[in-house]
Amino acid sequence: MSRRPTPPNRPVVTVNIPPVETELDGAKVTVVEVSDYTTLSGEKRYIVSCIVETDGYRSQLFRLDVRDNEDLERQLRIEIAKMRLMITSGFTLPFQRIA
Repeated sequence: MSRRPTPPNRPVVTVNIPPVETELDGAKVTVVEVSDYTTLSGEKRYIVSCIVETDGYRSQLFRLDVRDNEDLERQLRIEIAKMRLMITSGFTLPFQRIA
């Protein structure tokens, strides 16, 4: 009986299928892309590309460097608050009107 050779070790690939839409603080958040990387100190981090829609405006694509989902949620809350402050103050130039 012949033995099969053992298969070579293959890298494990995790696939996320974007875009993913969710709601946070009454704003629609679209996660367009997630890329992971490892820092020089060995920490795993993620670059998350997002678009936010709130109060009739859509943001441009922006990226956040996050550690985990909790860090992503915290940073998104900050970005949503900054966007709402800019809209309220009348500075809507960076945004696209959608309503």
